Amino acid sequence: METNKANSVARSGVSVGRVLRPLRGLRLGRIWTLLDNNEVLIVLLVLMVIAPQLSDKFLTELNIKNLLRQSSIIGILAISQFLVILISGFDLSVAGILAMSSVIIAHYTPEVGVRTATLYALGAGSGIGLLNGLAVTKGRVPPLIATLASLGISRGLAFTVTEKSLYVRDPLLEDINGWTYGVLTGPTVIWIVLAVLVFLFLMLTRTGMRIYAIGGNEDTARLAGVKVDRIKLGVYIFAGFMSAVGGLIFVIRSRSGVPHVGTGWELTTIAAVIIGGSNLFGGEGNILKAMVGVFIYQSISNIMNLMRLDPFYQDIVRAGVILIAVGFSMWQSARRRKRMAD
Repeated sequence: METNKANSVARSGVSVGRVLRPLRGLRLGRIWTLLDNNEVLIVLLVLMVIAPQLSDKFLTELNIKNLLRQSSIIGILAISQFLVILISGFDLSVAGILAMSSVIIAHYTPEVGVRTATLYALGAGSGIGLLNGLAVTKGRVPPLIATLASLGISRGLAFTVTEKSLYVRDPLLEDINGWTYGVLTGPTVIWIVLAVLVFLFLMLTRTGMRIYAIGGNEDTARLAGVKVDRIKLGVYIFAGFMSAVGGLIFVIRSRSGVPHVGTGWELTTIAAVIIGGSNLFGGEGNILKAMVGVFIYQSISNIMNLMRLDPFYQDIVRAGVILIAVGFSMWQSARRRKRMAD
């Protein structure tokens, strides 16, 4: 029987070697390179396969819409965090600035209108970012310490305005929050547009390329003529500005300013950016993949809520996700350094 099959193949003019020839070029290294460059997309695909098995509500239009809306605030904060990580820094003040700006908008909108109140909030957020940048570039304070201090300052300023939630009602905010098209809402569209604009800035401008260069090797960039301190200062100011935009989105979504909102979100943004494939030590990363990381992280929380998992167990899972993401990032960095050395 086997002989007959072999003769049949031979008569058809098709050899086993010819059939397998295309597979010979598919080396393990190439497969690993494919996975290495697209791991976040593969994780997203696996998640989209597994999640519906855990809850049949996950892929419903309403849930995806709510998931994207929830991701918008963390996503905007993650844009700030991504840029700072890209220059080998950390920003622990992003959530504090969000809380401060939300309170400023809610407090001043009845007096001066939402547009002017938003300008106040964006100015305050940029001011905290300026403080971070000066502390890091001029004071040579480690980013972790500088931004931790700014977290305390921004939270303190928020509580000086109010110690409780402030409700705000404005037609413009309600129109933005109420706009919807399929699974897209106003906050989601703002998040996506901002992420795409920052992506284009990083890819198409000299300053964007210099930001990557600073994260890759600050000393080399300085020797190449890059004004390192000026660019780092600009990144921190923009990070503060974007965090204040996150506060605006929070007000749009919740119709309130809350001084204690976002506790722990600074770690969430770091985890989401690292899940998105960014290098924890700077110089490497794609902001669009980082935004996919935000969606993945939020999806994990969403699945646990749909499964009605105990909140304490949810905290354990989130901590585990952060640990795995950071550990994987460090392992990747070590592997790349070894590969470059070889």
